[in-house]
Amino acid sequence: MEEEGFILPKNVFRDFFSQLIKLAGFGLGGMFVLSGKKAGKKAASHIKEILGDNLSLEDVKECIISYFEESKQCKMVEFNISENSVNFKAQHSVFAEGIESKKPTCLPLGGTIAGMLEEFLGGSWEPKETQCIAQGFSECIFEVKRK
Repeated sequence: MEEEGFILPKNVFRDFFSQLIKLAGFGLGGMFVLSGKKAGKKAASHIKEILGDNLSLEDVKECIISYFEESKQCKMVEFNISENSVNFKAQHSVFAEGIESKKPTCLPLGGTIAGMLEEFLGGSWEPKETQCIAQGFSECIFEVKRK
């Protein structure tokens, strides 16, 4: 047991397992989006602590673009925002470059933006990646809409 196992408190295992069961119904893509949303909400919350709550749509746009470019997750080449939707194109996504896939792979990126929008603008937001670098395209294209 000392060589091959480890001791784990029951409450830690129960918490982990219950989250795993909840997420299993979403499928792998849903888990990537949900994880991204949680990260995005935390990032936006931190930004709001620094800048305050009264951000314009243009401020939100600049915060999101800066977050992704400064963290080197991707380069935004186009970003359009309104009260109910965001459309953007990204290049150099860490979730796609060097990967070949029939399906989009940048779901955490879209999830992070959805989470940031939920924190900045309220409501529930859902991302959809319509084109991905991993599929052979030169950029990833997303639509994020308010539910």
